[in-house]
Amino acid sequence: MEVKSKINTLYQGGLLLFSIAPSAIVFLVLIAAGAGFLWSLASALIILFAIQITGLLYGSGIIRNPLILRISFWTLKMMQPVLSMPDHTPEKMVIAMNNRKAISECSRKFTGDETLILVPHCLQNHECSHRLTFNPESCERCGKCPIGDLLEIRSRFNAHFAIASGGTSARRIVERIEPSLIIAVACPVDLSLGILDVHPVTTVGVLNEWRNGPCFDTWVNPAELEAALEMFLQ
Repeated sequence: MEVKSKINTLYQGGLLLFSIAPSAIVFLVLIAAGAGFLWSLASALIILFAIQITGLLYGSGIIRNPLILRISFWTLKMMQPVLSMPDHTPEKMVIAMNNRKAISECSRKFTGDETLILVPHCLQNHECSHRLTFNPESCERCGKCPIGDLLEIRSRFNAHFAIASGGTSARRIVERIEPSLIIAVACPVDLSLGILDVHPVTTVGVLNEWRNGPCFDTWVNPAELEAALEMFLQ
Protein backbone atom coordinates (compact mmCIF):
# COMPACT_ATOMS: atom_id res chain seq x y z
CA MET A 1 0.00 0.00 0.00
CA GLU A 2 2.89 2.36 0.75
CA VAL A 3 4.37 1.90 -2.75
CA LYS A 4 0.94 2.43 -4.32
CA SER A 5 0.50 5.62 -2.30
CA LYS A 6 3.89 6.95 -3.44
CA ILE A 7 3.04 6.22 -7.08
CA ASN A 8 -0.32 8.01 -6.75
CA THR A 9 1.38 10.99 -5.09
CA LEU A 10 3.91 11.25 -7.91
CA TYR A 11 1.25 10.90 -10.58
CA GLN A 12 -1.15 13.47 -9.10
CA GLY A 13 1.78 15.70 -8.16
CA GLY A 14 2.85 15.86 -11.79
CA LEU A 15 -0.66 16.90 -12.78
CA LEU A 16 -0.77 19.52 -10.05
CA LEU A 17 2.49 21.05 -11.23
CA PHE A 18 1.20 21.08 -14.80
CA SER A 19 -2.08 22.75 -13.82
CA ILE A 20 -0.40 25.70 -12.12
CA ALA A 21 0.56 27.44 -15.39
CA PRO A 22 -2.85 27.36 -17.18
CA SER A 23 -4.65 28.24 -13.93
CA ALA A 24 -2.38 31.23 -13.37
CA ILE A 25 -2.75 32.39 -16.96
CA VAL A 26 -6.55 32.25 -16.79
CA PHE A 27 -6.52 34.12 -13.48
CA LEU A 28 -4.29 36.91 -14.81
CA VAL A 29 -6.18 37.24 -18.08
CA LEU A 30 -9.53 37.52 -16.30
CA ILE A 31 -8.13 40.02 -13.82
CA ALA A 32 -6.76 42.11 -16.70
CA ALA A 33 -10.16 41.91 -18.40
CA GLY A 34 -11.84 43.27 -15.27
CA ALA A 35 -13.68 40.07 -14.31
CA GLY A 36 -13.12 40.54 -10.58
CA PHE A 37 -10.87 38.75 -8.14
CA LEU A 38 -13.29 36.10 -6.89
CA TRP A 39 -14.55 35.15 -10.37
CA SER A 40 -10.99 34.99 -11.69
CA LEU A 41 -9.86 32.85 -8.76
CA ALA A 42 -12.84 30.51 -9.12
CA SER A 43 -12.13 30.04 -12.84
CA ALA A 44 -8.48 29.25 -12.14
CA LEU A 45 -9.43 26.73 -9.46
CA ILE A 46 -11.92 25.04 -11.78
CA ILE A 47 -9.12 24.37 -14.27
CA LEU A 48 -6.85 23.06 -11.53
CA PHE A 49 -9.52 20.73 -10.12
CA ALA A 50 -10.62 19.60 -13.59
CA ILE A 51 -7.11 18.35 -14.39
CA GLN A 52 -6.87 16.57 -11.03
CA ILE A 53 -10.28 14.92 -11.47
CA THR A 54 -9.33 13.80 -14.99
CA GLY A 55 -6.25 12.23 -13.47
CA LEU A 56 -8.36 10.37 -10.93
CA LEU A 57 -10.69 9.14 -13.66
CA TYR A 58 -7.72 7.74 -15.58
CA GLY A 59 -6.33 6.08 -12.48
CA SER A 60 -9.69 4.45 -11.78
CA GLY A 61 -9.99 3.13 -15.35
CA ILE A 62 -12.93 5.30 -16.44
CA ILE A 63 -10.66 7.13 -18.91
CA ARG A 64 -8.38 4.82 -20.91
CA ASN A 65 -6.46 7.24 -23.12
CA PRO A 66 -3.03 7.80 -21.51
CA LEU A 67 -2.82 11.49 -22.48
CA ILE A 68 -3.17 12.55 -18.84
CA LEU A 69 -0.43 10.07 -17.88
CA ARG A 70 1.83 11.60 -20.55
CA ILE A 71 1.17 15.06 -19.11
CA SER A 72 2.13 13.96 -15.60
CA PHE A 73 5.20 12.11 -16.91
CA TRP A 74 6.63 14.96 -18.98
CA THR A 75 5.90 17.51 -16.25
CA LEU A 76 7.82 15.41 -13.73
CA LYS A 77 10.65 14.97 -16.25
CA MET A 78 10.98 18.73 -16.68
CA MET A 79 10.81 19.35 -12.94
CA GLN A 80 13.06 16.43 -11.96
CA PRO A 81 16.26 18.51 -11.53
CA VAL A 82 14.39 21.15 -9.51
CA LEU A 83 12.70 18.58 -7.25
CA SER A 84 15.90 16.49 -6.90
CA MET A 85 14.06 13.28 -7.68
CA PRO A 86 16.13 10.08 -8.04
CA ASP A 87 17.00 8.94 -11.56
CA HIS A 88 14.15 7.40 -13.56
CA THR A 89 11.49 8.31 -11.00
CA PRO A 90 9.01 9.60 -13.65
CA GLU A 91 9.66 6.53 -15.82
CA LYS A 92 9.03 4.12 -12.96
CA MET A 93 5.82 6.00 -12.14
CA VAL A 94 4.55 5.40 -15.70
CA ILE A 95 5.43 1.70 -15.55
CA ALA A 96 3.78 1.19 -12.18
CA MET A 97 0.61 3.09 -13.15
CA ASN A 98 0.39 1.16 -16.41
CA ASN A 99 0.86 -2.26 -14.81
CA ARG A 100 -1.70 -1.52 -12.13
CA LYS A 101 -4.24 -0.45 -14.73
CA ALA A 102 -3.48 -3.42 -16.98
CA ILE A 103 -4.15 -5.84 -14.12
CA SER A 104 -7.28 -4.09 -12.87
CA GLU A 105 -8.81 -3.57 -16.33
CA CYS A 106 -8.11 -6.99 -17.82
CA SER A 107 -11.60 -8.35 -18.45
CA ARG A 108 -10.60 -11.25 -20.68
CA LYS A 109 -7.90 -13.84 -21.14
CA PHE A 110 -5.59 -13.66 -24.14
CA THR A 111 -4.35 -16.51 -26.31
CA GLY A 112 -0.69 -17.24 -26.91
CA ASP A 113 -1.04 -16.20 -30.55
CA GLU A 114 -2.24 -12.75 -29.42
CA THR A 115 0.71 -12.33 -27.07
CA LEU A 116 4.19 -10.93 -27.70
CA ILE A 117 7.11 -11.32 -25.30
CA LEU A 118 9.41 -8.44 -26.22
CA VAL A 119 12.89 -8.24 -24.68
CA PRO A 120 15.98 -6.04 -25.28
CA HIS A 121 19.16 -7.23 -26.95
CA CYS A 122 21.21 -6.28 -23.87
CA LEU A 123 19.91 -9.42 -22.13
CA GLN A 124 22.16 -11.44 -24.44
CA ASN A 125 25.60 -12.15 -23.04
CA HIS A 126 28.19 -10.00 -24.79
CA GLU A 127 30.42 -13.02 -25.48
CA CYS A 128 27.70 -14.87 -27.40
CA SER A 129 28.54 -15.42 -31.06
CA HIS A 130 24.91 -15.78 -32.21
CA ARG A 131 22.91 -12.80 -33.49
CA LEU A 132 19.75 -13.48 -31.52
CA THR A 133 18.02 -10.26 -32.57
CA PHE A 134 17.56 -11.84 -36.00
CA ASN A 135 17.00 -15.42 -34.91
CA PRO A 136 16.27 -16.07 -31.22
CA GLU A 137 15.93 -19.78 -31.99
CA SER A 138 19.70 -19.99 -32.52
CA CYS A 139 20.15 -19.60 -28.75
CA GLU A 140 22.05 -22.60 -27.37
CA ARG A 141 20.54 -22.29 -23.85
CA CYS A 142 23.98 -22.12 -22.25
CA GLY A 143 22.65 -20.31 -19.18
CA LYS A 144 24.98 -17.32 -19.44
CA CYS A 145 21.96 -15.08 -20.09
CA PRO A 146 18.22 -15.45 -19.44
CA ILE A 147 17.24 -15.78 -23.12
CA GLY A 148 17.16 -19.58 -23.01
CA ASP A 149 14.79 -19.66 -20.03
CA LEU A 150 12.56 -17.04 -21.66
CA LEU A 151 12.35 -19.14 -24.81
CA GLU A 152 11.27 -22.14 -22.75
CA ILE A 153 8.52 -20.05 -21.17
CA ARG A 154 7.49 -18.79 -24.61
CA SER A 155 7.17 -22.38 -25.81
CA ARG A 156 4.96 -23.36 -22.89
CA PHE A 157 2.55 -20.52 -23.60
CA ASN A 158 2.84 -20.64 -27.43
CA ALA A 159 3.45 -16.89 -27.51
CA HIS A 160 5.41 -14.77 -29.97
CA PHE A 161 8.96 -13.88 -28.89
CA ALA A 162 11.20 -11.13 -30.22
CA ILE A 163 14.42 -9.38 -29.28
CA ALA A 164 14.56 -5.65 -30.05
CA SER A 165 17.75 -3.72 -30.69
CA GLY A 166 16.13 -0.40 -29.78
CA GLY A 167 12.94 1.66 -29.77
CA THR A 168 12.54 1.74 -33.56
CA SER A 169 13.12 -2.00 -33.78
CA ALA A 170 10.53 -2.60 -31.03
CA ARG A 171 7.92 -0.51 -32.84
CA ARG A 172 8.51 -2.41 -36.09
CA ILE A 173 8.12 -5.73 -34.29
CA VAL A 174 4.84 -4.61 -32.73
CA GLU A 175 3.55 -3.35 -36.09
CA ARG A 176 4.46 -6.64 -37.76
CA ILE A 177 2.99 -9.00 -35.17
CA GLU A 178 0.04 -6.78 -34.11
CA PRO A 179 -0.33 -8.34 -30.65
CA SER A 180 -3.22 -7.71 -28.27
CA LEU A 181 -0.97 -8.25 -25.25
CA ILE A 182 2.70 -7.35 -24.82
CA ILE A 183 4.88 -8.56 -21.96
CA ALA A 184 7.85 -6.22 -22.33
CA VAL A 185 11.26 -6.21 -20.66
CA ALA A 186 13.43 -3.10 -20.86
CA CYS A 187 15.20 -0.36 -18.95
CA PRO A 188 13.04 2.36 -17.33
CA VAL A 189 13.44 4.85 -20.20
CA ASP A 190 12.67 2.46 -23.07
CA LEU A 191 9.91 0.70 -21.17
CA SER A 192 8.04 3.85 -20.13
CA LEU A 193 8.21 5.44 -23.59
CA GLY A 194 7.25 2.14 -25.22
CA ILE A 195 4.22 1.75 -22.96
CA LEU A 196 2.99 5.22 -23.89
CA ASP A 197 3.73 4.57 -27.56
CA VAL A 198 1.78 1.33 -28.09
CA HIS A 199 -1.55 2.39 -26.58
CA PRO A 200 -4.22 0.91 -26.74
CA VAL A 201 -2.40 -2.46 -26.74
CA THR A 202 -2.46 -4.00 -23.25
CA THR A 203 1.14 -3.92 -22.04
CA VAL A 204 2.82 -5.23 -18.91
CA GLY A 205 6.28 -3.84 -18.19
CA VAL A 206 9.08 -5.73 -16.43
CA LEU A 207 12.26 -3.83 -15.57
CA ASN A 208 15.55 -5.51 -16.39
CA GLU A 209 18.31 -5.72 -13.81
CA TRP A 210 21.53 -3.74 -14.32
CA ARG A 211 24.00 -6.20 -12.80
CA ASN A 212 26.80 -4.82 -14.99
CA GLY A 213 25.51 -1.32 -15.59
CA PRO A 214 22.98 -0.13 -18.18
CA CYS A 215 22.69 -1.81 -21.58
CA PHE A 216 25.37 -4.42 -20.91
CA ASP A 217 24.71 -8.02 -19.91
CA THR A 218 21.47 -7.07 -18.17
CA TRP A 219 19.23 -9.65 -16.55
CA VAL A 220 15.57 -10.40 -15.87
CA ASN A 221 13.92 -12.92 -13.61
CA PRO A 222 12.06 -15.34 -15.92
CA ALA A 223 9.59 -16.06 -13.10
CA GLU A 224 8.28 -12.48 -13.38
CA LEU A 225 7.38 -12.98 -17.03
CA GLU A 226 5.88 -16.37 -16.34
CA ALA A 227 3.69 -14.91 -13.60
CA ALA A 228 2.43 -12.19 -15.94
CA LEU A 229 1.65 -14.74 -18.66
CA GLU A 230 -0.23 -16.95 -16.21
CA MET A 231 -2.28 -13.96 -15.11
CA PHE A 232 -3.30 -12.80 -18.58
CA LEU A 233 -3.33 -15.91 -20.77
CA GLN A 234 -5.95 -18.62 -21.03
